[in-house]
Amino acid sequence: MYKRLLISFCLFWGLVSHSIAEEEHIVRAVGVKFDPMFVVLQPGDRVSWTNMPAHLIETIDVMVPEGTQKIKTELGVDVSFVFDQEGVYVYKCTPHWGSRMGGILLVGNPNGIEGIIEAYFAEIQIDKSLLPAKGLLKKFRKYLQKEGLI
Repeated sequence: MYKRLLISFCLFWGLVSHSIAEEEHIVRAVGVKFDPMFVVLQPGDRVSWTNMPAHLIETIDVMVPEGTQKIKTELGVDVSFVFDQEGVYVYKCTPHWGSRMGGILLVGNPNGIEGIIEAYFAEIQIDKSLLPAKGLLKKFRKYLQKEGLI
């Protein structure tokens, strides 16, 4: 029953295909950080957020692939989504955004990752409420360089 409800929830958000996820990635809320902060996955992989008693997941509208449905979960609920669309997804824990609690998913190998990151930096210049994402994006760029992904 729970699995069916979860699949229905994910289908509602337009994030999943009807197939079973290829691989599962676990992100734990630890204090006011997500561990790991960055997840590299392939289209069709599942990301599950656990240990979420005081947290939630909310995608930042201008920092996700175009046409992506917004995610905003309930506070205190462990959640799971399958991501089919390639791109860079920036998300936050809204109650702890001031503490810079956020993460980034890299789904697949989208064209122009560096350009995507630069476009997200430009959005921060327009909307100062996105300022906590600046450090997150800088760390993400360094992570991608270290991993040889850019």
